[in-house]
Formats: sequence, structure tokens, C-alpha cells
Amino acid sequence: METRIAKLEELMTDTRERLVRIEERLEQCATKADLNEQIGDLRAEMHKGFADIIKWIVGTAIVMSGTGIVVMTFVLNNAVPKATPPAPLPPVVIYTQPAPAPQPKM
Repeated sequence: METRIAKLEELMTDTRERLVRIEERLEQCATKADLNEQIGDLRAEMHKGFADIIKWIVGTAIVMSGTGIVVMTFVLNNAVPKATPPAPLPPVVIYTQPAPAPQPKM
């Protein structure tokens, strides 16, 4: 019986040491409140990042559209050779003759 009690006491001291180590680890672990705070911070950073990305995409789309319009305007104005205007026609001159005088009736 003495040997069994000695083994149990030895196991008890070993168990106590393990329990102390577990409690020390638990003190270092984050609590639920700590995790909630970190999640809130992460969400705020993600929302800010998404907003920044959307701003860049919209800005880039506007600049690319403007650049496309400028290039198309340049190409359409300068790619086709301009036709020379036809030579002006000579002015139309209308000569009027005075109306003949009425002849007397006989």
C-alpha cells in the first residue's frame, strides 16, 4: 500500500507541475475581448483598403477613357488626308436688258 501511495504522490507532484505550465500558457493566450478588438481593427483596415482600391480603379478608368477619346480624335482628324476644296466657280453674272418700249397701236 505504501508503494501505491508513493506512486500517487509522485504523480500528483508531476500533475501539479504540468498544471502550473498550462496556467502559464493560458495567461499568455489572447482573450475573447482581445480577439474582438483585433478583428475590429482588421475590418477597419480592410474597408479602408477596399475603398482605396476602388478609388484607384475608378480614377484609372476615367484617365483611360479620356486618353482613348483624345487618341481617337487625333487619329480621325489626321489619318485621312484632307480633300482640297474645289476651285471656286466663276461668279454668275446676270445681264438685264431694259424692257422694250411698247409700240403705238394703229
